[in-house]
Formats: sequence, C-alpha cells, structure tokens
Amino acid sequence: MKPPLARRLTPGLFALTLFCSAALIFSLQPLFTRLTTPLLGGSPAVWNASMVFFQAALLTGYIYAHLLARLKNLRLQVALHAAVLGLAALALPLRVSGAFGPPNYEHPALWLLAVLAVSVGAPFAAASATAPLLQAWYARSGRADAHDPYYLYAASNLGSFIGLLAYPSLIEPLLGTRAQGAAWQWGYWAVATLVLAAAAAALLSAGPGGGQAEERAVSPAPAPAKRLYWLGAAAVPSALVLGVTLHISNTAGSTPLFWVIPLALYLATFVIAFSRGAERLAPAAGAVYPFALLLLLGSYLLAGQLVPVALGNLAGFFLSALLCHLALARSRPAADRLTEFYFFVSLGGVLGGSAAALLAPLVFDNVYEYPLALAAAALFLPRGEETTPRLAAAAAIGALALGLLMALLRLVDPGWAQRAVGQHQHAVMLAAFWTCLAALFLNRARPARVAVLVLTAFLVLFLKEDRAGRYITQERSFFGILRTREIYDPGSPGTPIFRIMTHSNVVHGAQLTSPGLTRIPMTYYNPRTALGEAVLAGLSLGEPGRVALIGLGAGASACLLRPADRLTVFEIDPAVVRLAASPGGDFTYMRECQPGARLVVGDARLQLAREPDGAFDVIVVDAFSGDSIPAHLLTREALALYLRKTSDRGIVVLHLSNASLALISEAARLARDLDVPALFRVSPPYNHPYASYFGAMGAGAMIIPKSPRVLPLLPLSVMPGWSFIEAPAGRAWSDDYINIPRALWRNLIGEDYRLTPV
Repeated sequence: MKPPLARRLTPGLFALTLFCSAALIFSLQPLFTRLTTPLLGGSPAVWNASMVFFQAALLTGYIYAHLLARLKNLRLQVALHAAVLGLAALALPLRVSGAFGPPNYEHPALWLLAVLAVSVGAPFAAASATAPLLQAWYARSGRADAHDPYYLYAASNLGSFIGLLAYPSLIEPLLGTRAQGAAWQWGYWAVATLVLAAAAAALLSAGPGGGQAEERAVSPAPAPAKRLYWLGAAAVPSALVLGVTLHISNTAGSTPLFWVIPLALYLATFVIAFSRGAERLAPAAGAVYPFALLLLLGSYLLAGQLVPVALGNLAGFFLSALLCHLALARSRPAADRLTEFYFFVSLGGVLGGSAAALLAPLVFDNVYEYPLALAAAALFLPRGEETTPRLAAAAAIGALALGLLMALLRLVDPGWAQRAVGQHQHAVMLAAFWTCLAALFLNRARPARVAVLVLTAFLVLFLKEDRAGRYITQERSFFGILRTREIYDPGSPGTPIFRIMTHSNVVHGAQLTSPGLTRIPMTYYNPRTALGEAVLAGLSLGEPGRVALIGLGAGASACLLRPADRLTVFEIDPAVVRLAASPGGDFTYMRECQPGARLVVGDARLQLAREPDGAFDVIVVDAFSGDSIPAHLLTREALALYLRKTSDRGIVVLHLSNASLALISEAARLARDLDVPALFRVSPPYNHPYASYFGAMGAGAMIIPKSPRVLPLLPLSVMPGWSFIEAPAGRAWSDDYINIPRALWRNLIGEDYRLTPV
C-alpha cells in the first residue's frame, strides 16, 4: 500500500521545486551579466552573448538529464545527481573568473563566453537539469497523472518568469552585488535540498518497488522530420527574443529592464503554450497575429519614438513566439520521450540564439536577422480552411508584386519615388503596407504565403528612399550599428554639406564638409552648448591642457582644444576609431585638430586606472552606446577614479543627456557622497540651419572640480546659466548598487534635484 502522505505531497513538492529552481537559474543571468557588462563597456550585445551561453549551459544540463534518466534505478539517479549538485557548488560563490585575462575587444563575444563557462557554467548546468529530471521522476511516481507530467513545465516557466522580473524590480534596487551573490549561493543549496526531498517523495509514492523502472510499452521513436520540427519551433523564438531586444535597445538604450522584458514575454509564451487547455488558443492566436504584425511594421515608420517602437515590436514578437511554442506543445511526444524532447527544444534554442547573437553580427551590417526570424515564425501559423481562397490568392499575388516592384525600382533608380510621387511618398508607403496587411489577414491559413509577405514588407522598409542624403558607411560590431550619413545641399542635390555619425539610432557627432568649415565643432561640442562651455572652462585654467576624453564619437571635441593641448582618447569600439581617427576615415576632426592624440582602445575605467594620478587637467565622460551611459561609468567609485586622475586644478565634465534614464540626479548624488561641489547647466538648442537633421542637441553637462579651491579659478562670470546642483535624497550608485528603475521612473515624472544660480 502506497503511503498516502507522500502521494498527497508529491505534486505540490514537485511544482514548488521546479518553480524555485527555475527562479534561481533565471535570476543568475541578469545578475552575472550585471557583473560582466562593465568589462565590455555596457554594450547590449553583452546580454545577447550571455543569452547564448546560458542556452548552451541549459542544453548541457538537459543532455546530462537525458542520459541520467535512462538509468533504470531511480535511487542511483538520485545519488548521482546529488553528487553532481555538490561538485558544481565548488564554483561558488559567484565571481568573474580572471583565467582569461583582461577583455579582448577585437573578439569580445568569445572572451565573454569563455569567462561565463569557467565562472558559472557548472552550477547553472547542474541546476538547469532539475526541470527535465524531476518531470521524468514524476512520471515514475506511480500517480494517476504521472503519464503526462508536462503541466509541471508551466510551473517551471512561471518560476523563470518571476525570477527574471524580480531582478530589475526588486533584487537589483534592494541588494548590492555581493549580497546578491551570497543570496544566490544560499538559494542554490535550498534548491538542492528541495530536489532531494522531491526525489524521496517520488520513491515513497512509487512504493517498495519504486527504485526500479517498471516494464512498460515504449513509444515509437520520433521521426527525423519531427525532431527537425522541434528544432525549428524552438530556434525561431530564441532568435526572435535576441532580435527584438537588440532592436529596442538600439532605440531606447541599453538597460537591464529592456533586456528582461522581452525574455520575460518569451517565457510567458512557454507558460501559456504548455499549460492545460492551451491547444484551444492556436486559432485565436492565428487570427490576432496579422494585427500584431501591423503594429510591428508600423513602428518602423516611427523610428526613434520609444513607446510605439517598444509596444509594436513586443506585440509582434509575443504573438510570433506564442505561435511557435503552441506548435511545439502540440507536437510533444509521450512522457517516456520527455527528456529527448527537452534536449531538442534546448538545442533549437542554442542554434537560434547563436545564429542571432554570434553569426548575424559577422554576416549582416544591420539587424536583418530580426525580420528573417519574424518571417520564419509565420511558418508555424496553424493551418486551416480558407473562406475566400480566390480572394486570398489574388491579395497575396497583388501585395507581393507591388512590394517587389517598389523594391526593384528603388534599386535600379534610387530617385524614382521622389520624381513619381514627390511629397506623397509616405502615403504611398502606407498604402502598400495596408495592402500587404490585408493580404496577411486573408492568407493567415497559408503559413508559407504569410512568410513571403512578411519578407516583402521588410524588404520595402529597409529599401525606403533617403531623399535628404545617403549612407556612406554602415558597420556592425559587438558594440552596436555605426553609420555615417552624408546630407545633401537642398539647393544642389547630390552635393554633400555635412556628415552625421549615428550609433544605433543616436547622433554621436556631425561635421561640415565645405573647405574651411571642417574644424567647427558641431552637435554637443559646439562652443555654445553646455558641454562645449565646460570643456573650454577647464582649458582656461592653464596651457597646455591635458585632456582625457572617454568616448570618441566623431571627434568634434578635438577642435575645442588648442594646438599645444594634449589629448588622450579612451574608446572601446574599434569601429568608431576607424571612422573618426584613422587615415581615410569619414570624419577629419582628429586628423586636423589633434593629429598627435593618443588613442587607447578598451573600457575607459580599466584603462584610465592604469594612468598616473593627476595625469589630466580635464576628464570628459561622454561614453554612449545607443544613448545610454554604461552604468559602471557613473558610480561613486568611477567618479573617485576620475578625480584621482585629475590634477589639483583639474575638473571632471559629465555629459548627462539621455533619453531613457534620469542621470542628472544620480550624478549629483555621487558628488554629494564624495563631498565635492558640482555645477550644472542644460544648454538650449542652438540655432543652426541644419540642426533638424541631428536633433536639438540641448546638451546637459555637469562640472565637478577636484576640490572647492578650483571653483574661483573657473571663468564663471562669462558662463551664464550655470548653477550649483543639490542632490536629492537617496543612495548613490556604486559598483555594488545601481538602481535603474529609480532612474527610469524619474525620467518619466521629472528629476528632483535643486539648482542654485552661481
């Protein structure tokens, strides 16, 4: 007779263990990415490369679980897994391994993958084996519902969802990184205890003979085509989540919140697809899909606007991923093939993630993998009966022909649209998209047609005409997408008047191309902006001035300096150096104004720490990536480093313009904690005839002197608009504590610092 207590406790204990283990492993990814991101300059690609590693570690755990579950003796399985959990714990506490030396900026992704493998590979893989192992053990528990343990997968994915969202909303704001690491170590041991308790409950529930597998009929092995289907249905959402993360980060900036939300939605689709009764959702999801895709495509016409871009892309991504995971759930095998199924699901995730995060940046110069994955997701639409087959076919042919004709004309004759429709080009584009979307809705029962139509729509989008100028350079690196756009003279089409550098979707500099005007600093570094004034104020303290610039951009700051001044530039992206400082680069500021400047490639904090104390008179912190200052450059320890490297008459200048985060209050808190004064000014948009091409450039800048004794030396009498800034209450950012939600919230409702005019 089976013990009734064990039978009552088994389902709840298994669900609790799966929930906790999933929450544990999915909190590790943002936690450890938070530790490694500063080493690679805060690039959003750090998250994507980390995703690939954790998917590969998950696959390793699933392979191990699959092999272990093949043992007939359940007691032996439990004993071996307990030993593996104990051995993996030897890698704790969490820390970034120094086995591979400093970061390799030419091959940052490979360096990061190696560091992650040594630092957290063992405990993550051991913990990730919990989900398939416990479900396999539950299938042998002797319970009436043991034949279908897949509903426990929903508990596991719910834990993943909660653990992931808890990091940016609770864990990161409340705990420092050391406390987070300690908490994760205790959580690991707690989950290990729960795993052993669940195993014991399964053995007791199965009765005296529960240690041996029962002889039962084995289901037929899945056909190769079915395994390939599992791979595809898992690979496409994996590529999609990385594509949408990068696309949104390129618009809004790189912050943990924008990393976590797409992954949380990805996990939510897993929870929904593998819950009981989910098979009824497929027709509804297929019907809603065209409208979600309409939002996504429409967001491309509103590039640079965070809310429509984020909502449109997340809606399209969610429906696309849900369709794939519903298809995956419908095709799942019998319980005795469970670990094999999870192996192929995990392998598909690794393949999709690797293609998006590692292969695509080498092959593409833009985020083309994202529309390709969206088109592939359409192949998993549920097939059905067409109500109007002839109308659907006609709509598909018409939309396809229209899209291909527009793309072909754009390639053959780039000026055709301007001559044909003039100012109505935008309306024509919208009409084409509505035609395409009508075709999508009518053909939603034909997945292959929908996939082709999606590709056609994106082809038209990516080939839209630039009437104001042309892109002369587009380069993609680990740190973002770098473009140089040449703007034409409105009165003389085809004649360039200036060039703009954009990193992702943010302007990082511009330069006039007319002879005699190339040395005039434009955008943020124009002498009339707050940032330009701050740099000139520091240079007024003595000659020659020793200047350190963190973040090269187009190099406009070089032309604020005098010939005798000495400039050292710290830049993490080799592609930026090629465009702005190399012979034959697109911008000439550096070559014309500071040809002898010293260029240091690497993370600014790591490289600056190697410089002698007091080596610089002015340190300018202007390191952007998609309009987001890497948080590790704006901590108490970072500011202390900057001040230590300035001379006794030196100043630190912070460029604090940011679209997503309220950084002014955060910077003021740093000065407060270090007991140094701070001056602040936001410059109004300067009046320039071409300012509309590169934004208003109303830069916000902060001056932090080495000590109060420097203040009387600054030419404040000729610097109207500058004020002393008083920091609001609250804990200052540090290497151990960064509160991103606070900065996001304050950006929405307004900052709470106070200004006192000088």
